[in-house]
Amino acid sequence: MSTFIAKPCVVVVAGTTGVGKSELAVTLAEKFNGEIINGDALQLYNGLPTATNKLPVPEQRSIPHHLLGCIGLEEETWTVGKYVHNATLVIEDVIARGKLPILVGGTHYYTQSLLFDDSLVKAGPEGDLSAEAQEKKWPVLAASTNEMLEELRLVDPEIAARWHPNDRRKIRHSLEVYLTTGRRPSYLYDEQQSARSRHTHARDTASELVSQEADVTTQSKSPPRYNPLILWIYADLDQLIPRLDRRVDQMVDTGLIEEARSLHAQMRALERSGTLVDQSKGIWTAIGYKELLPYLWACTGAGPTARMAEELKEQAIELTKIATRQYAKQQQRWIRGKLLRALEENAALDKLTVLDGTKLSQWRQNVEATAVDTVDAFLKGNPLPNSTLPPTLSNVILAPKAKGEIRARPCQVCDIIMMTQQEWDAHPRSKKHRKATRTPIDWQALYPKASLPG
Repeated sequence: MSTFIAKPCVVVVAGTTGVGKSELAVTLAEKFNGEIINGDALQLYNGLPTATNKLPVPEQRSIPHHLLGCIGLEEETWTVGKYVHNATLVIEDVIARGKLPILVGGTHYYTQSLLFDDSLVKAGPEGDLSAEAQEKKWPVLAASTNEMLEELRLVDPEIAARWHPNDRRKIRHSLEVYLTTGRRPSYLYDEQQSARSRHTHARDTASELVSQEADVTTQSKSPPRYNPLILWIYADLDQLIPRLDRRVDQMVDTGLIEEARSLHAQMRALERSGTLVDQSKGIWTAIGYKELLPYLWACTGAGPTARMAEELKEQAIELTKIATRQYAKQQQRWIRGKLLRALEENAALDKLTVLDGTKLSQWRQNVEATAVDTVDAFLKGNPLPNSTLPPTLSNVILAPKAKGEIRARPCQVCDIIMMTQQEWDAHPRSKKHRKATRTPIDWQALYPKASLPG
């Protein structure tokens, strides 16, 4: 029996930054009587509308948008658990009013947590504490990333080895799981994998008895919350990156620096009033704002020279472009490595439709028209239209996925860390490693100076 039967329908628009997710969501909401739920972690906060790419009110075209700019600067930052709780309530309300919930946003960590209840290891009862309350009870959760990693190595060396030493979010979350449940996160992850393996084996067995057991196994896990249709707007990164660079330039032209300066002034005012601002969380981590901080701080001092200010500003703009490119690559990796796997484990790859957003000139046909036809078929319970996969993506979805071990592997010579076996195997051939390990040439021995006549 399908785990999606009798579950409410939810349309999800996923994809990297800059591919038109918000615009497509509005079009679908207009055509199918929908309302939009924000799934972008930074768009939850009030402020930086340009930097966080909030859809301007006129472009929302009177479609209700939920969880958009709903957290004030002085309010506590949301955890993923708090987001899931609030988003679930909003979706229930939208469905109760006979509308179609459309989830859109680039924080696919939030999207996956909302769609699949067991996609993340949950903390215990005290996991519902705010981040501030957790840090007060367990000060190590507010410590430096290195200190948290050392603590995690003591309590669960296996899970600690899986995370990059600079990945503060994953390290903190694993430590939080241990502190709130008293159980090692690696053990909990292994339990999940065992349950999934049992379910997969049962699902592939023809016996009716085993099929019934498969349903029980599925129910013993946390099944998907909704019956989702996931529309992935895919764009080839080689063609997307120039568009992202141009968009950063447009953001600068439309007020990015001015709104960053305004937010910086509010931060300073909050701190003057005695309110401590944790700039490692929430809106303060937005791409475009944190890159501008050196420039903003320089402008609040005695005043840099015009030349120095211009150099700092240009450097910040270039760093914003670099961070945006890196974020797009990270988003694509998450969809390929995490979201697709979650769909596969729930026998739900048929809930995914890939829309080719690589060429802007063909966006209306390849993305908008295909999405409308697909949602129409989904809501009517008809088979979804076959979408033509972009050549650069077909192998990723159709080919078996290699599940190599994820483990931090340091190269002591180059002082860098690789996370996969593939990266580790390729590293010795890299220019940096070959240069670092090259035996110095003893030119003196090769070309000794000629003896001078006595």
